[in-house]
Amino acid sequence: MKMKLAIVGAAIFSMVTVTTAMAKNYGMAGCGLGSVLIEDNGFVQVFAATTNGTFASQTFGITSGTSNCTADGLIVASKTQEAFFEANFANIQKDAASGQGEYLTAFADLMSCSESTRPMINKIAQESYEKVFPTAKTTSTQALYLLKIQLSQNTQVANSCQLL
Repeated sequence: MKMKLAIVGAAIFSMVTVTTAMAKNYGMAGCGLGSVLIEDNGFVQVFAATTNGTFASQTFGITSGTSNCTADGLIVASKTQEAFFEANFANIQKDAASGQGEYLTAFADLMSCSESTRPMINKIAQESYEKVFPTAKTTSTQALYLLKIQLSQNTQVANSCQLL
């Protein structure tokens, strides 16, 4: 009796704690260790959900952006953007000051922006230069997020860039 109760309890726990999310890389059980180990859809997803709930891998995956737990790559894209800004900080500053350049174009690519929006991104970067790079001590990460704030305030840019 205790064994049945434990199994039922584990099943209820996993159903309550596992958030179902739909994406290309995993089934109805959502992301997490279960989505990596068990790929079939249908009834087999119960095992994936149980794995996710038992090991709390979904929470870790969502936090870290691993185990198929990304918002269409948003976490990975954010880290990529941070690395790009850090590696190319001086060049990005120059491009933003002039309102054009290959580094702003590459940044627009990293945000998955449509080509038609790029001139607007360049213009916003130039017009908001003082806000994005307010002091000589502004870090690359601070500048990245300040620029993304400026870009997100423009509806056309915000709608055009999937990873803003």
